[in-house]
Amino acid sequence: MNERATEYDLNNSQFEQLIDRYITTIVDSMSMEDFQQYVRNDMWDYLGNCSFSGVLNEIKYTLDDEMLEEFVTTIKNDSKG
Repeated sequence: MNERATEYDLNNSQFEQLIDRYITTIVDSMSMEDFQQYVRNDMWDYLGNCSFSGVLNEIKYTLDDEMLEEFVTTIKNDSKG
């Protein structure tokens, strides 16, 4: 737990609840456009720190092998023109 949480006399469960309420409030206050941009930025930060194989695995596990193949094929075809 964060040291500052003890300043407010919160136990671990209460600290997690505080985090959850904060996140919920932030998400609820976002427009759909802001939310989508936030997710895009977060995904870029995450995937930008992954290795090549890490990105491939993320796509495979989140979507599937077929979608990865489709992405790669489309990108290769687009770069030919």
